[in-house]
Amino acid sequence: MRYFFKFDGVLEYYDKKGNLLIQYNRKGVSGKEAFHAYDSTGKIKPTKHPNLLRTLLKSKGSCNFHIKLYAEDRASGLFPLIEFRGLCIKYKTPPWFREAVEAQKYKYYKYD
Repeated sequence: MRYFFKFDGVLEYYDKKGNLLIQYNRKGVSGKEAFHAYDSTGKIKPTKHPNLLRTLLKSKGSCNFHIKLYAEDRASGLFPLIEFRGLCIKYKTPPWFREAVEAQKYKYYKYD
């Protein structure tokens, strides 16, 4: 999915304390391992593959950004289910993506 989800609007990645997430070290862990460590435990590990780590962080951020946008449009009625399903089929999104959009759309309903 990293070739489809590649925009998240972020230039640099920081944790909640302001620490830079991408720390290069020639003898560090792989980019995938650094991503998994941060994503699952919040620990920042120096990596020997900073570009891969950046790509994985960008893909995750982009995926979350798209889920939010699609959920907002689904809630407002601008993006009918039939069109959303067509988009998911076209881009071969995994089932969890469709489920996340449908689950989050309820947060954006406007009650007057």
